Amino acid sequence: MRKWLLSGIVGALGLGMAFLPWAAVAAPAASSAAAGSGGQGLEISPPVIELTADPGQTITTQIRVRNVTQGELIAKGKTDDFGAGTDEGGQPKLLLDETGATRYSLKFWVPSVPDLDLAPQELKTATIKIVVPANAEPGGHYGVVRFTAVPPNLNGTGVALSASVGTLVLLKVSGAVTDNLNLVELSTGLRTSPGTFVKQNFFEHGPVDLVVRLRNDGSVHEDPRGSIVVTNMLGRTVSTVPVNDKGGNVLPDSIRRFEQRLDQKQLFGRYTAKLAIKYADGKAISGTLSFWVVPWKLLLLMLLGLVVLFYLLRLGLRRYNAHIIAQAKRR
Repeated sequence: MRKWLLSGIVGALGLGMAFLPWAAVAAPAASSAAAGSGGQGLEISPPVIELTADPGQTITTQIRVRNVTQGELIAKGKTDDFGAGTDEGGQPKLLLDETGATRYSLKFWVPSVPDLDLAPQELKTATIKIVVPANAEPGGHYGVVRFTAVPPNLNGTGVALSASVGTLVLLKVSGAVTDNLNLVELSTGLRTSPGTFVKQNFFEHGPVDLVVRLRNDGSVHEDPRGSIVVTNMLGRTVSTVPVNDKGGNVLPDSIRRFEQRLDQKQLFGRYTAKLAIKYADGKAISGTLSFWVVPWKLLLLMLLGLVVLFYLLRLGLRRYNAHIIAQAKRR
C-alpha cells in the first residue's frame, strides 16, 4: 500500500512541475481531475512557490485548493521534504523516509498545514507559515505542501487510498550562499525512443538532438537560461536553440539534463554548436562541439548513378566510333 501511495503522490507532483497555473492530480489517469478512491479530486495552485527569507524570520505564503468533485471533501494537509530525482529530468523525489532534518530540509520549519473542509466545487486558500530558525544554513531549502482528498465519512481511515496534490516550495535563506553551476556534458545524438538517447556526432540527416547536463555544486537552486548557436562551415548561423526556456531549476548536489532539438532536416557538412548560459545574476557557462551531417546513402546513390551514366556514355561512344569506322571502310 505504501508503494501505491508513493506512486500516486509522485504522479501528482509531476503535474505540479509542469508550471501550470493549476495542477490537477488523477489516480490512475493523469488527464482526469479525479483522484483517490470513490472519485475524490483536488486542484492546487500554484504548483511551485519560490521564496526568500533571512535567518530567524517568519514568512507566510498562500496555497489555493479546489474540490473538483460533486461531493464534500476534507483536504488533509501535510509537509514533506523533496530532492532531485534520479533521472536528471527535473522530476522531484519525495523524501518520505527522512525522519530527521537534512541540510536542505524545510518540513520542520512548517509548524502545521491546515485541513480544509470543501463543499462541491469550492475553492479555499490555506495560509502556510514558515518559521526559519535563527541558525538556519544559508542557501536552498526544499519542501512540498500537499493535500490529500478524504470524504468526510472516511476521515481517519481512507487517507492511504487517496493520491495527493502538492505545491513545491523552494526557499532561499539569505547569507553566504554559494552559486556554482558546472557543465558536465554537451553532446549531440538521436532520441530513438522515450528514455533512450544514442550519442553520436555523425548524422545522415536532421533533426539533431542536443543534450546539456549541468551539475549544481553550490548551496542553492539555480535557474540557468541560455541558448545553443549552431553555425555551418561558412560560419553562418543556421539556428539558435533555446536552453531551459521554461525555467527549470537545478537543485544543489544534483545534475539536471536539458534536451533540445535542432529541427532542420536539410543539413549538410560540418556544424559547430556553441553553448552560452547565464545564471545567478551574470555568471556564465559555455561549451563548444562539432558534428557532421552527411547524407551518405544519397551520395552513394548519386555516385552509383554517375558510374552507370559514365558506363553508358562510354558504351555509346564505342558504338558510335565503330559505326563511323564501318562507314569509312564501305567508302
